[in-house]
Amino acid sequence: MCPFSVTVGQVPDRDLGPLLTALAQAGFFNPIIKSVGFQAASGKVTAAARQRTGDLAEEWRLVREREGESYQWPEERDLYSRYRVFLGTTRAEGAVHIALGETIRRNKWGRDRKYVVAFLSSGSPHQPLAEFVAADDYEETRELVAVVRGSDGGRRMYGPGDALPSVYEQRFRTQVYSERVVHPGVWNKRVVVAHEADDEAMLNHALIQSRRRYPR
Repeated sequence: MCPFSVTVGQVPDRDLGPLLTALAQAGFFNPIIKSVGFQAASGKVTAAARQRTGDLAEEWRLVREREGESYQWPEERDLYSRYRVFLGTTRAEGAVHIALGETIRRNKWGRDRKYVVAFLSSGSPHQPLAEFVAADDYEETRELVAVVRGSDGGRRMYGPGDALPSVYEQRFRTQVYSERVVHPGVWNKRVVVAHEADDEAMLNHALIQSRRRYPR
């Protein structure tokens, strides 16, 4: 008998994590997931999304490591030397899978830099949520930075004078991108700072970004 392709449409955010978990348990690790978009009233994040941003996973558990993973960006392809899938549980989504892929990108902001990209994924990468890039003093501090997006309910970043969501002020260390990466054209925007070993900070930032940029 021929194999089948099954499509499940209009899956709410809160049900996506449990659905991916069930598929993984059944042996299906690479579902194709597409965002169907959203409508933001007057360019602002919905009240429900604002309420959920403070609901972080109490614990992130490593559930899978995959070899040979890659992701095609518009201008280049990342090959990940390390790709790990984590499972966290929140009140809003239930179980959610976020993966961290590590790579070196050549000649980024004047030098070769380490990147850690967070994806919404229980298997192969499919929806990037956040990109952490090595700071100029990475060799001494091992610190990475990632821009905070979502001030308009989409991809817009926060400027130095913009107020970040309270969860960032309470739970994260933040700075300005141009303070940690000095190069012509670098953004003067707010970033989260995380040590390369602080998986929890990177995963929680990615979780918040998924809510602020893709609210339902």
